[in-house]
Amino acid sequence: MTARVKPWQVLARSITYRDRWLTVRTDRCVTGDGREVPPYHVIEYPDWINVVALTRDEQRLVLVREYRHGRGEVLLGLVSGTVEALDGEDADKAAEAAARRELTEETGFRAGRMLRLLDAYPNPATQNNRVTSFLAFDLESSGFPSLDPTEEIEVVIDDFEAVLARLLNGELEMQAMHVAALWQAAARITRGDGIPESTATLQKRLRAAFA
Repeated sequence: MTARVKPWQVLARSITYRDRWLTVRTDRCVTGDGREVPPYHVIEYPDWINVVALTRDEQRLVLVREYRHGRGEVLLGLVSGTVEALDGEDADKAAEAAARRELTEETGFRAGRMLRLLDAYPNPATQNNRVTSFLAFDLESSGFPSLDPTEEIEVVIDDFEAVLARLLNGELEMQAMHVAALWQAAARITRGDGIPESTATLQKRLRAAFA
């Protein structure tokens, strides 16, 4: 079968802006059927990670509350961050290394095991990066968080099913990729898909909450 939708051809490309956080790229393109696209701006970000982290004993969610300047609001969300050069050159290994690093830096917890949950694109129309979400088990305290000078984070421990219920009822708003990771984690745990036996109690709680 011949694909009806074809990639655009790039006629010219220039960098409009660049700093350590992002690059704005401006392309001049032609569509698959020959129509020229006006200057099209793409934001190049590093890849991102999210962590759905569960405490060892009670299997509760470890979340973070912090100020998000884009919205001008203090929001609850998952441990998240950017894959950095220090995390390695292999994309898959670097994503997990970044997830482990961010979990410890933001919360002071260290994960015993991590399960890759979801690879997705935050906004592929205008961004080029990928976000990888992990489910972290068997957390151990490694001490206090190690925050950047401009970071102010409150660690919040909550019941997984309660957070999902608030999302379902519209009582809680989160970053979209955090919501996707939470529901993916809930689906994997409920099905028992590659999930350790230590989550059996949480599995029962989730099934009961959404039966």
